[in-house]
Amino acid sequence: MKKRILIIVTVLLLPLGLMAQNLDDALRYSKLFYQGTARFNGMGGAFTALGGDLTAISLNPAGAAIFRSTEFSVSPQLTFENKTANFYGTSSEQPNSNFNVGQAGLVSALTIGRGSGLTGLSVAYSYNRTNNFNQRTFISGNSQASSMSDYWASLAGGYYTDELEGNTPGGFMAYETWMIDTLSGSYTQYASVFSYYGEMDPAYGQRTERSIDNGGFTGEHTIALGANVGDKLYLGAGVGITTLLYTGHYSHTEIDAEDNVPDFVDFTYTDHFNATGSGWNFKFGAILKPIEMLRLGLSFTTPTLFRVRENYFSNLTSYFDGDTPLNTDDDGSYEVKMDMKSYSYRVTTPFRINTGVAVQIGTLALISADYEYVDYKTAKLSHGADGYNFESENEDLKSEVKSA
Repeated sequence: MKKRILIIVTVLLLPLGLMAQNLDDALRYSKLFYQGTARFNGMGGAFTALGGDLTAISLNPAGAAIFRSTEFSVSPQLTFENKTANFYGTSSEQPNSNFNVGQAGLVSALTIGRGSGLTGLSVAYSYNRTNNFNQRTFISGNSQASSMSDYWASLAGGYYTDELEGNTPGGFMAYETWMIDTLSGSYTQYASVFSYYGEMDPAYGQRTERSIDNGGFTGEHTIALGANVGDKLYLGAGVGITTLLYTGHYSHTEIDAEDNVPDFVDFTYTDHFNATGSGWNFKFGAILKPIEMLRLGLSFTTPTLFRVRENYFSNLTSYFDGDTPLNTDDDGSYEVKMDMKSYSYRVTTPFRINTGVAVQIGTLALISADYEYVDYKTAKLSHGADGYNFESENEDLKSEVKSA
């Protein structure tokens, strides 16, 4: 079980920024965390030089040539997570669990001779989850210094009210639900309801809650062909077909429980985003066994070319209590729903080089070490649906991330 502590040091002004592609998207789909067989996980994934495991075929397709017979395996997994968030002294916990199939595969091996020539061929299929995006977090507490509506007011600044929808959707929704309004005597400057639109000093202390629920995964189907040359050299080549699903959803609520702001009761902002896509790559590898107890491995995986499609929408609701107690006729409930929008683009992930060395000490012990090189600066966004070339985002990638 993993326990992660999430400390919120800001006042949750910023949405998650899911409606614009950036280096986070490229990194999210570039990072790999293989989830495979129990043997693979038990060895920490250090299988580049070992082979003989269906998960290892995704790392080094030469591993398929190690097999001498037909083998089938399925590896389900169950993960647990517990997150704790602290917001202005209020602690909130959010447990989460996830069940999935981490690996499944089949290999068929054919022995065709003996000696120093070609002695065997193998054909293998392996599916492995390569990343798990499931995370849940709940944050709550009393905000003492700000509101998300202040953020929307800052976004709207400089625009006339009839320009908001086309330039700042958040500002437009906030204006239409009375979370912000223009300052007295101004047409392009705004203030939030927490200052009663600039008529009083800001009155905070509102109950703030945010629920963040992310989900999805990336998984790779690998089809590989392996060749055994004299039980000394093992060669392999394969193609990887990768699928991705990512969902980001959060709901942000602020409640004026102490009635600090005239008329205002609460608002809830919801943002939903999902991405689907598929990609492909090629893999090449070799395993050398110079002596019986020693194996050396090397593999190369080309960049994966993804085509990603995103869908996103958001909505904002607010509620105001009128001046007449116990009379709801002058109360106001407002809602703005932004239509779902779609966008597609390409992601090119970095190439990967894996090397490994393994030593088998009879039947007593096995020692294996792997080294993987990935240059994240070579990740790239491209081919936006509207012709956008992501020049600035790719410059950010080159300057902000490194090789690993």
